[in-house]
Amino acid sequence: MLDELEPPMRRALELAWEAYRAGSFPVGSVITDPRGDIVVEGRNRAGEGEAPPGRMRNSAIAHAEVDALSQLPMGEYSQHTLYTSLEPCLLCRSAMVMTHIGTVHFLAADSLCEGLDRLPEINGHASRRHPTMAGPGHGVVAEFAGTLPMAVLLLFNRDGTTAAHYAQHAPSRVAAARRILDEDLWPPRRLSLEAAIDHLSPVLSG
Repeated sequence: MLDELEPPMRRALELAWEAYRAGSFPVGSVITDPRGDIVVEGRNRAGEGEAPPGRMRNSAIAHAEVDALSQLPMGEYSQHTLYTSLEPCLLCRSAMVMTHIGTVHFLAADSLCEGLDRLPEINGHASRRHPTMAGPGHGVVAEFAGTLPMAVLLLFNRDGTTAAHYAQHAPSRVAAARRILDEDLWPPRRLSLEAAIDHLSPVLSG
């Protein structure tokens, strides 16, 4: 399964699993240079009290993509590519515009991001600097990348407006996430990423 992913995307998913094991939302991101080499890595740290120096933590905006982008010095990155395990939200897309990232690959779709592709239509700066978006992926690995964050979200606020949005726009993924909660199917943190995907495969494919 994981062998089907490009190495940078696999690393992004590994970082997502690292975030989950640390108690944060499972989203990870890396940025590659024009040669395809990973130059920075980032992951969500919203649920953690500690982070490397200069990196956000214990904040609603401690997103994986922002964590990665904030490590880039001022410059031009139109030939760089950002890989992320989950479709970037409004916050992260704005950060991509401001950082001049050229291309973004995301593994799992996020229905909360519907309409964000219209940003270049309503803002001139976004039009000039909005990255080319590629995604989502498909199959069990992509479902894992999208469902585990949703399950964590529902754990903290099962009846909130975001949960209601997902119930309407991503009902099958919400059903899988609710099964994880209701049947206590959380993947143990001691597992490897591949073992964690195997652990949830019956839920993701059902």
